[in-house]
Amino acid sequence: MTAVENDIFWVISNYRQDPSAVIEALCGEYQISNQSKSDCIPPEFINDGRLVDTLHSGHNLSDYLQYIIENYDRLPCRIGFVKGNLFPRHISKEIFLERKKCSGFVSLYGDEKNFSPQYKFHVPLFYIGQQVAPGSYLEIANNWYAKQRNPGHYYPKLNDLFQAIFKRSAPKYVIFTPGACMIVPRENITRWPLKLYRHLYEVVTYEFFPVEAFHLERIMLYLFQHSKI
Repeated sequence: MTAVENDIFWVISNYRQDPSAVIEALCGEYQISNQSKSDCIPPEFINDGRLVDTLHSGHNLSDYLQYIIENYDRLPCRIGFVKGNLFPRHISKEIFLERKKCSGFVSLYGDEKNFSPQYKFHVPLFYIGQQVAPGSYLEIANNWYAKQRNPGHYYPKLNDLFQAIFKRSAPKYVIFTPGACMIVPRENITRWPLKLYRHLYEVVTYEFFPVEAFHLERIMLYLFQHSKI
């Protein structure tokens, strides 16, 4: 275990998964934010006081935001935000073990298939995006994923949320981490006010899996990695 690995506190968003494989790959302390019954979780993880029951929102972002809100004034040096099904859905265990040794902000996404362009097979055929660097996915910001979902109550389009936070229009293409699994330094979180995280929690939990959760996933790097100005 390196000093870089040891300074990470892990928040594991979990829904009907046995997170043992993820926990065994971690270093440092962790919390399981559990959105379901705990019958899938081994008793040793339940009995050690690290399991927290959370709202079943349909996605992991609510667990990340809840942790930030509840610990804003005492956040650890770095926080690893991951899911109970991290391997192999979002990243291989082998790549994860190397990435978590890195300092600063770290994307925990890796899918070699997505280095090739991805297309949406509708008429007309259009380009969605592709992984342009390890852990960074470039996607067209045309709300293609919102077509079959309820209209957003707060922010119907990605650009609406982007403008509300960053006071400028969203780019034609956004870079993001699919699955929103990442390691974030404390200062990258606290550079934004607590009231923003409270608002975002409401925005992604007012109904089950609202379209705003898809939007927020796509702007997490602009919140936590890219410069504010």
